[in-house]
Amino acid sequence: MFEQPVRYVAQSPLGLLDDSTLLATARERASHLASASKQLAGSLNPDRTLRRALHVTVPAIADWAQILLPTRTGVRYTAVRADDPDRFVTVEGERPVFGEVSGHGRALATGRFELMHVLAGGHVPDAVAGTVPSGPLREGLLGLRPADLLVVPLTARGTTFGTLTLARRAGRGFEPEDVGFALELAGRIAIAIDTARVYAEQARVAEVLAASLRAPEIPETPGLAIGARMRAAMHTTDIGGDFFDVFGQPGDYSVLLGDVAGKGAEAAILTGQSRHTVRGASFFDRQPSVLLRVLNAALFSGGSRSEPTTRFLTAICARVRTSPDGSASVTISSAGHPRPLLVRKSGVVEEVQVKGLLCGALPTATYTEVEVALAPGDMMLLFTDGVPDAIGSDGRFGLGRLSQLAAGYAGSGPHALAEAVDIAVAEYSGGGASPTDDVAVLAFGGVRA
Repeated sequence: MFEQPVRYVAQSPLGLLDDSTLLATARERASHLASASKQLAGSLNPDRTLRRALHVTVPAIADWAQILLPTRTGVRYTAVRADDPDRFVTVEGERPVFGEVSGHGRALATGRFELMHVLAGGHVPDAVAGTVPSGPLREGLLGLRPADLLVVPLTARGTTFGTLTLARRAGRGFEPEDVGFALELAGRIAIAIDTARVYAEQARVAEVLAASLRAPEIPETPGLAIGARMRAAMHTTDIGGDFFDVFGQPGDYSVLLGDVAGKGAEAAILTGQSRHTVRGASFFDRQPSVLLRVLNAALFSGGSRSEPTTRFLTAICARVRTSPDGSASVTISSAGHPRPLLVRKSGVVEEVQVKGLLCGALPTATYTEVEVALAPGDMMLLFTDGVPDAIGSDGRFGLGRLSQLAAGYAGSGPHALAEAVDIAVAEYSGGGASPTDDVAVLAFGGVRA
């Protein structure tokens, strides 16, 4: 089944060894370790790193190799053999009880290697049975009988988290120098696998957190049409410091648009906290001024007493009550945010005269409310400062240009208006390139029920 390998990497010849032979052996081992380290460092993908780890052992220092690693639900064994080095056999199962009879158990418990023998007869020693699961994994090993089996711990950051099992056919066993070489190689394999696993776990956590921080999907809002667009300034991520939220029930909705100080992950985390704070407070009181007051208190109390706080933001909060004829009554409050634009169906554009202190700057703040009536076909346009502050060849995009654009889309509906503003700002600030600041646009208007 197996061809006898000509020679393993750095396997010393039999007989008396002179200095030149010892030096050549040391150089060969160093060369293989350097090559293995380079291959192992070439990927942070756990599965790819695992396959590379087996490739640097078979057939270079063993005829068969197996790596055991714990999973979330049990363990996974992956093996490869010299006569088919590109075929990896993987078996997953429940976490076994590693007793004293198992080479894995002793290696995992003590961090020391275990050397055992596979006999030529049909009997499988208990130690081997506990180390190599039945099925294709054990079949690949038993094809070598008689053989020597070496179980080496995989240890990184002071923790033994898995094992590397190596097998050599009869007559090619593991001398003390071979064991030492295998231990050194296993150390590098352990670091590479552990690094890949940590990186994958961090990436998974980051992905979950990012998903929780992204703008929520706009819910179904019977009687109210809503259009929203948002882009993060950092082109490497789709989360930023601008945020919006829409919640409530048919006929009575709350709309929130905010801009957190700063950029990146810290700002994005604060946007999530702010959304949750406002939503939680809305169970007790839906008034926009009250919601902003609660948000201000939460941001200020969450800051450090010893350092100046950067936990502040600007926001617009509106309560929208719709009517069956497509009109709506809007109660709106502002916390230091750019004033919304009221876009009449006739093409007239007005600034909503609402203002207030940004959230998080002082321990207490009072916010006023402004009432606005939307006739059928009218729209309210909310936006963050990334819209008027966008820089192009003619300077800032500005409120004048924004008002003129909005007037041109009067009566077109909130979706068309939000998209038009977003595209115009992107083109103005560099032909569609990433903006220098986060951009969020939200437009809404009543529709006939």
